[in-house]
Amino acid sequence: MNALLASCASIVLVLVATAALPGTAEAQYRLPTIVSSVKADSLYEAAVKLRNEGRYRDAARLYRRSAEFRAADDPLGSECLSEAAAVAYAGGDHSGARNDMARAAERSLARGDLRAAALAYLDAAWIAQEQKKVGQVWEFGHRAEILAASPLLSETDRGAILRRIEREPGGTQLVIGR
Repeated sequence: MNALLASCASIVLVLVATAALPGTAEAQYRLPTIVSSVKADSLYEAAVKLRNEGRYRDAARLYRRSAEFRAADDPLGSECLSEAAAVAYAGGDHSGARNDMARAAERSLARGDLRAAALAYLDAAWIAQEQKKVGQVWEFGHRAEILAASPLLSETDRGAILRRIEREPGGTQLVIGR
């Protein structure tokens, strides 16, 4: 009988101890996302080589991949996307170039670089203007205008942004200059 009571007591202690443990999902330690700058730099170097060889579409693809491997706060991520846009444009992929510039703007904005974001939006708007995509010209141009109004920008930066924007008579259409 004492052995039975001791056995029951042991089982109760195990159950109580188990109930006090955190759940499996909570107990597992989550490793932080590791961003490989070595991989990103390697892709960037390969992209530069392809660009110099005139293989623009391949270079654009590698610049995009390089940006993906970079941390969100790494300014080279935006630069990689801008480079991807330039070589995509040179390779005749204007839609890809426009999308890359818009993504470069979003990355710059997420880092708090309002000037770079606004100028990248204007580049995306300029490409959209060449493609006669009036809605996107307006969308990207308007985003740049909103950023230009920020009190965080210097007058010099604001002027650099606003000089590239012209409004058509009636104010309904933006014309983006390069």
